[in-house]
Amino acid sequence: MKELPKDIDPDLVMAVGRYLDDHGRSTPVSLGVAIPEIRTRYSTRLSNKALEELILQMAATRGLSVLLDNRR
Repeated sequence: MKELPKDIDPDLVMAVGRYLDDHGRSTPVSLGVAIPEIRTRYSTRLSNKALEELILQMAATRGLSVLLDNRR
């Protein structure tokens, strides 16, 4: 199992995993939708950039395409 950075809570990883598992494979995961949706499911002080990186890593592991439409 990969070691998590100290600022990333394992519960957040599980919330992102559930979000990605619930997402269909026929359309890319939209970061502009995923980040606010995950924030409503799990309260975190993690920055949008760090959350974006976590989603990208986890989506890549699952073989999901990602739409880079997150506004900064």
